[in-house]
Amino acid sequence: MSATNSTTTLSQSTCIALAFLMGLLAFAIMLGNAIVILAFVMDKNLRHRSNYLFLNLAISDFFVGVIAIPLYIPYILFNWKFDKICVFWLTIDYLLCTTSVYNIVLISYDRYQSVSNAVSYRAQHTGIHKIVALMVAVWVLAFVVHGPIIILSESWKTDREHCEPGFISKWYILAITSFLEFLAPGFLVAYFNMCIYWRLRKRAHLSRWQSHPGLTSPASSSSSGPSFKYGLFSKVSLVEPKEAAASLHFKRQERKSSLLFSVRIQKNRDIIASKMGSLSHSESLTLHQREHLELLRARKLAKSLAILLGVFTICWAPYSLFTFVLSFYGQNRRPQNVLYDITLVFQWCNSFVNPFLYPLCHKHFQKAFFKIFCMKKQPILSHNQPVSA
Repeated sequence: MSATNSTTTLSQSTCIALAFLMGLLAFAIMLGNAIVILAFVMDKNLRHRSNYLFLNLAISDFFVGVIAIPLYIPYILFNWKFDKICVFWLTIDYLLCTTSVYNIVLISYDRYQSVSNAVSYRAQHTGIHKIVALMVAVWVLAFVVHGPIIILSESWKTDREHCEPGFISKWYILAITSFLEFLAPGFLVAYFNMCIYWRLRKRAHLSRWQSHPGLTSPASSSSSGPSFKYGLFSKVSLVEPKEAAASLHFKRQERKSSLLFSVRIQKNRDIIASKMGSLSHSESLTLHQREHLELLRARKLAKSLAILLGVFTICWAPYSLFTFVLSFYGQNRRPQNVLYDITLVFQWCNSFVNPFLYPLCHKHFQKAFFKIFCMKKQPILSHNQPVSA
């Protein structure tokens, strides 16, 4: 991103304090993303398709703390002239920030695929070569967005004192680049995550509809009842008229026994119906619990979506807005504003927050972190485990 030296009026103590804070930010960015990279390297269980995208995001954010910020500190605070490395710094800075954004879009798309097409997503076995090719494609696309125009617009500069791209005063070029690096990725991230949210809500409503269906077992039992009754009295109808008139006492005994038998059958039916009712009640409880879990998951996703989009907007919108407004001024007539430099730092803060929003919130990564930082405790637990058993 372009850097305009607007801190020439600051005192030396203030510059040292700001340099310390920015160095602390760079160190925090390196540390957070280095932990993600280390967990991926040491734990082989993390080597899945979605986790490779987390790795790619961590790599781009890690180099923001290694290259972009450390080179910016002496330039903006201590009037260090970039001269020949200005194009290099601009290209690397734009490349790393744009790659980070595109990785966020790719992670959101991968989550959308895992929720909307869960069966086919689990059945797919993407090879390591395809995943690496996808990771490299993100870097190439990010370079294509800014790299060529930065190099070509170097000859457009009239002010060589400030390290900024030559197209900074061309509002139409900035409109295109802002759309490609902020507006379009923000829209795609919001779209994919909203689709995930509505999918989960739809599943919750579906489970709610399934938790109140009509029971088919009583219908089947009632349909089998009349057939049994007719079958029972059909035996009586087969008795010959002569034998019925001759043995009236036997007929009464048979009626009494049939009545007692029908009473027993009715009692058995009531018992079976009560058992079926208890089973259906337990099934409805499990469905209700499943519905409750789906709703909780949807609410949790809605909160994470709000946080994710909020952080992305706060980090990227101020810089994009300031850059677009300043593009209407000429290179020699552009006002020097400290707020512009603050928006640039806000943009780098996105690389600090990304590990906490994505991999560090993932259960598999949390287990890997626990294994890495608790390696010395594991042999003690395994040694004491048979004693307690």
